[in-house]
Amino acid sequence: MSLIRTTVLIACCTAVAYAQNGAAASPEPAQDTTSPSHPRAVHVSTGVMLGLVEHKTMPVYPEEAMKKGIQGNAIFKIEVDEAGKIAASAAVDGDPLLVAAGKDSLQSFHFRPFIVDGTPTRMQGRLGFHFSTEKTADGVNGHVECMTSIPNRP
Repeated sequence: MSLIRTTVLIACCTAVAYAQNGAAASPEPAQDTTSPSHPRAVHVSTGVMLGLVEHKTMPVYPEEAMKKGIQGNAIFKIEVDEAGKIAASAAVDGDPLLVAAGKDSLQSFHFRPFIVDGTPTRMQGRLGFHFSTEKTADGVNGHVECMTSIPNRP
């Protein structure tokens, strides 16, 4: 009885092996789903992205926003190329005046390349600026800071 089971087991294994070899030798070439003109980007946290900043110019608080008492966050989804330059940015949240100031400053940002397996790789993530005002004896002062963590919103 065990000889029959062994023979059936060997036959099944052989059939599976032939099926796998047949699939590997298929005449259809494997299709590459990544576009060579726009390689995939690795998603990184805000903290990692801020740690790779080589150069930045902080946004200037818009005078109109200060006069109107507009405060809050301007959050952007960005993609950084292999050389460390921002390849794309899109506003995710924020007052239009604050977003405009943040977008202008992002043009000056430059990052050290993000390295994966020794190769510079595109990265994407979120960066944000927190705009706040403070009343002083002379009027109102505006402060802008890079956000170190960004709430995860769709």
